[in-house]
Amino acid sequence: MTDLAQIRTRLKLSQQCTFPAYIKEFGLDLIVNEEVFSPLEFQNWRWLTENFPPVAGKSILEIGCGFGLPGLHLAKLGALSLLACDVNPKAVANTFENAARNGIQNVEVIESDIFNDIPLNRKFDFIFWNYPSVFAPDDYEYKDNLEPGAIDPGYRLLSRFLSQGTEFLTDSGCILLGFASGGRDDLLSEIIDANDLASVLLASGTAPKGNQIYRMFSIRKSSAGHPGRSEEANRRRAPSSC
Repeated sequence: MTDLAQIRTRLKLSQQCTFPAYIKEFGLDLIVNEEVFSPLEFQNWRWLTENFPPVAGKSILEIGCGFGLPGLHLAKLGALSLLACDVNPKAVANTFENAARNGIQNVEVIESDIFNDIPLNRKFDFIFWNYPSVFAPDDYEYKDNLEPGAIDPGYRLLSRFLSQGTEFLTDSGCILLGFASGGRDDLLSEIIDANDLASVLLASGTAPKGNQIYRMFSIRKSSAGHPGRSEEANRRRAPSSC
């Protein structure tokens, strides 16, 4: 079975439970609704939340918010503001419901296909995406609203994200990309180079009961004085700010 077939099977199995599902994580009382990317079956959000750089006083844009973590935790932890978005309207409703459920008020939640509906005048210190790094052929067509949370045909979404993202950053801001070890590192490097970007590996590790390596990269324009991608490609260090 191919990786693509495996992920499609896992996505279907993730919906074979009773909804809404109730979980408590990071001090938050959360629900997960049907047809939202499952945090129970796919748990890289947990590692990324635990390894996020300090956010006190930072403005954050989260792409692909799903059921709400890690964004809601970061908003509660001391972020100045969070704008969370997702292409799946049911995920948008789920994150909004979880924000209200936990009394988190420094949060906006909107439907947006990456940056399509983000106001052009908005700037952020962190733009974060727990990227759907499973590669599919360029002509692959999604079968449902869950697949965009795991699969990126031809890495077109990643190309859009990295080519447009720096326009929404503050002068000292950076993109934070969650990119699993099973993703296409060669294509990630090509997209970074094609857009004159530089990348630093902030952290890597595995989640409990998991064997996949999760990674978080800090990315910004190379002209901003960020260390070069090739210089930092194999660095392992604790998370830090941009």
